[in-house]
Amino acid sequence: MDSLKAAYDLIVVGSGAGGLVTALAAARGGCSVLVLEKSGELGGTSAVSAGTVWIPANADMIAAGIADSPEQAADYLEATVGCGEVGRAFLDQADAMLAFLRETTPIELTVSLAYPDYKLGLPGSSRGRAMQPGLYDTNALGAWRDRLRRDTHMPQYSMAEFKEWGAWANFPWDDLKRRGERGIVSRGAALVGPILQACLENGVDVAVDMAVEDLVVADGKVGGVVTGGRRIAASRGVVLACGGFEWDAGMSAEHLGRPIPIRCSPPHNTGDGHRMAARVGAAFADMDQVWWAPMVAVPGQDIDGEAIGRHIRAERQAPGVIIVDGDGERIVNEAQDYNSLIRAAWASAERKGRPLRLFTVFDRRFLERYGFLTYAATDILPEWVVQRGSLGELAEALGMAPAVLEATVARFNGVAESGEDKDFGRGDTPYDRYGGDPTNPYPNANLAPIEIAPFYGVEFLPGAFGTAGGIVTDASGRALRSDRSVIEGLFAVGNVTAHPLARGYPGAGATLGPAMALGYAIGRHVAGERG
Repeated sequence: MDSLKAAYDLIVVGSGAGGLVTALAAARGGCSVLVLEKSGELGGTSAVSAGTVWIPANADMIAAGIADSPEQAADYLEATVGCGEVGRAFLDQADAMLAFLRETTPIELTVSLAYPDYKLGLPGSSRGRAMQPGLYDTNALGAWRDRLRRDTHMPQYSMAEFKEWGAWANFPWDDLKRRGERGIVSRGAALVGPILQACLENGVDVAVDMAVEDLVVADGKVGGVVTGGRRIAASRGVVLACGGFEWDAGMSAEHLGRPIPIRCSPPHNTGDGHRMAARVGAAFADMDQVWWAPMVAVPGQDIDGEAIGRHIRAERQAPGVIIVDGDGERIVNEAQDYNSLIRAAWASAERKGRPLRLFTVFDRRFLERYGFLTYAATDILPEWVVQRGSLGELAEALGMAPAVLEATVARFNGVAESGEDKDFGRGDTPYDRYGGDPTNPYPNANLAPIEIAPFYGVEFLPGAFGTAGGIVTDASGRALRSDRSVIEGLFAVGNVTAHPLARGYPGAGATLGPAMALGYAIGRHVAGERG
C-alpha cells in the first residue's frame, strides 16, 4: 500500500484475464495503471479455468484454410445468444487483441482446428475458434511467481495434452508432478501469467489483498477508488473487472431463479463491482444468468478456504457412462456442452416437480479404460465413488428404486449397441463426437454398454463458474445508466457486466474471449487510441 502512488491515469479493479489485458493495453498506450486485487493471489476465475479463449476469425484458423469473418460469427451469435452492439464490438476486436498479446507478451495460444463451436451446424458456426494456452514458466514473474493463482488440485497439463492423452489412465503423472514442482503451469494460469508478466514489464503497478470499497465521484465523473480507507485517484477512469456475484448468497437469492449448490471460482466473486456501480446509477441486465457446469464435490478441495467443485468432462462424454437423476432415469444428452447440460437438467427437474439430483453411473470397463477424476481402476477409490456388485445394489446405495435404474441401463445398453441414441441424441453432433473416443469399438464414439461389474455411481451438482449478468455497457466498455447515458469515468468488463454472450454458450472460451477483447478495446479507448 505504501508503495502505491496517490494518483494514476487508470485503475483496474480485479486481475482476471479481462482486467489484465485492459491494464496492458492502457499501459502500452502511455497510461499509468494500477491493478487492485481483492484476494492474495492474481488471476481470478481466469487463472483456475481451462484457459481456452473463443476468438472467431483468428489469424491461425484463417491461415489453416478455415474461412471465417466477424460477419459470419455475428450470424452464429444471432442464432445462439443474440449479437448486439457489445457482441459485435467483441467480434471486431478479437483477432486484433490476439495479435496485440502475441506482440507484447510471451503468451502461447494455439488454435484447436478440430474443436467445433458448441452448436456447429447453426448459421455462421465453425471450427477453429477455440484457442488454448500451452505451458508457462512462472519463474519469469520473479518475486510475483507465488502470487499467480493456479489450480492446485489438478496436475499441470494443457488442454491439448488432455485431448492427446485421451484418458486419465494415460497421463504421465510423475512427469506432471515434477512439472508443477519446477513452477510450470498450464490452462488458466498459463493464460494469465504471460499477461501479468507483460503488465509488470510495462510499468503497471499491481497490489494484492486490496479490496475496493467504493468509487470516488466528483463533478459527476468517476475519478478514483477507496481501498483500505485510502483514496487513490484515476484521472481517466476506473475499470471494474472484479467478477460476478456467485459467492454472495443475498444477491444470488435476489436475482437467480435457481440455487447454486457448488462453484469452482475463487470465493471472492461477491458482487462488489455490482454494488459499487449501482451506487453511481448504473443500469443492469441479465442478472438471472449463470455459467453452469456439472461438478463433483471432492472432499478437501478448496480455494482460499471455501469448498469448490471439480468440473467433469470425459467422465460424462466418454462411452460407457450415463447421467441419471434421483429417480434413476436418464434425462439429458451427457455429451453436450456443460452449460446446456445443466440447463436441460434443471428443466427436467421442473417438469417432474422434483428436487434436482444427478449421478454418473459407469462400470468396471469404463473405469479401466478412462479413469474418473484422476483415479485409475488400480487405485483405492475414495468413499464418494460408490461401488457395488450389481446395479440393483448401486441403486439402493444411491437412494433409487433398483428396478428403475436397471431398466434405464438396459435401455441405454441397447442404444449403445445400435449406435443411435433416439432418446437424447448423444453422439449426433460434432461437439459430442469431439469429446468421445474414436477408438471405441461400438458404432458411436460416445456410446458403450454399462455391463461389467462392479458398478459405480458418483453424485454431482449443478455448479457455476460465474454469474453472467451485470452492468450494461456500450461498445467501448463505458458503463451506462438506464437512459443509455454514459457514466463518465466508469468502465466494466467480464462477469461484472451484462456479458454479451450471457444467454448461452456458443463455444469453448466464450466467457474469456469477450472479456479479453473488450478489455483490449477499453484500454485503447482510455489511452486515446483508435482503429
